[in-house]
Amino acid sequence: MPCGKKTSKRPTTRKTESKKKSVLRDILVEGLSEDHVAIIERLSKPKYDEDVAAELKLKATIVRTLLNDLHVNNLVGYERSKNKKTGWYTYLWNRRDDKVKEYIRGYLNKRLEELNKQLDNEREGMSFNCSCSRMPFDSAMETGFKCPECNEKLVEYDNCEIVDRIVNEISKVNSLLAQTENEFLLEKGK
Repeated sequence: MPCGKKTSKRPTTRKTESKKKSVLRDILVEGLSEDHVAIIERLSKPKYDEDVAAELKLKATIVRTLLNDLHVNNLVGYERSKNKKTGWYTYLWNRRDDKVKEYIRGYLNKRLEELNKQLDNEREGMSFNCSCSRMPFDSAMETGFKCPECNEKLVEYDNCEIVDRIVNEISKVNSLLAQTENEFLLEKGK
């Protein structure tokens, strides 16, 4: 057994569950919008779009637009039925939890890919800056190390803070991915 590690497992508390849900919610809001997430949360049980609109105090047309956005991303599904008297269709919407989890994983993986590209670009070569802009070495050399916009001398830029920030963000995203994977695996085992 490694030093300092205990094998006992802590019981899951409401506070821990709430924090996990909050993190997952934040990821969804970042990838979609607050309104989209509010609708997803209302669909713990199947509901009609008019009912969701009433709960959220939004126009039904807005809710339908948001539901259609979510449907395009496979995050919700529906059952359609036709009223024989009026000829109108009604839609009973439901949340697709498995697809929500896939969306979160996909979003985090895409974010991780973007961050790794940024990190590679920052580590790749030198960059130069002035008071108005920043440019890679090749561009700075082409302009004679003078900014074409403000005519100031370009000086080498120390991007250590940017690299550190990106590395920290990558660590956070990796941690979130691990958390979500563990959570999803636990749910599969139920």
